[in-house]
Amino acid sequence: MALPRKILELEFTVLEFHRDFVLSKPREGQILEAKEVAKLIEVCSDFFGRESFVYLSYRVNDYNVNPTVYMNLDEVKNLAGIGVVSKKTSSLKMASFEKNFCKLPFEIFTDLDDALDWTGKVLEEKLKKEKNRN
Repeated sequence: MALPRKILELEFTVLEFHRDFVLSKPREGQILEAKEVAKLIEVCSDFFGRESFVYLSYRVNDYNVNPTVYMNLDEVKNLAGIGVVSKKTSSLKMASFEKNFCKLPFEIFTDLDDALDWTGKVLEEKLKKEKNRN
């Protein structure tokens, strides 16, 4: 993985921005609610503009997500998908539950390289769908 183009530290996460994805490392003990997701959407919109991207949550710390925050993320037009990467069984189980609330492509990985491969595929699929609409 190439070096990030930008690193942004927020109160609840550290974001590493790359060409077509953002890698989020939420901080220990945080609870991600609508307010935090709104901030994520804002900073990702600032960085990516109208370019499509994938959000990867790199779950090395323990934290909680209100699963209802996923329900309207399909309204973020350039968000192509969400991936969760963790080696912790508890995080993987929680991500599996969260997936039920998301209308976007949402996948779970134990290996970051697999998530990065998936990122390319999701972005390619989104591009195909956009071309077919036009």
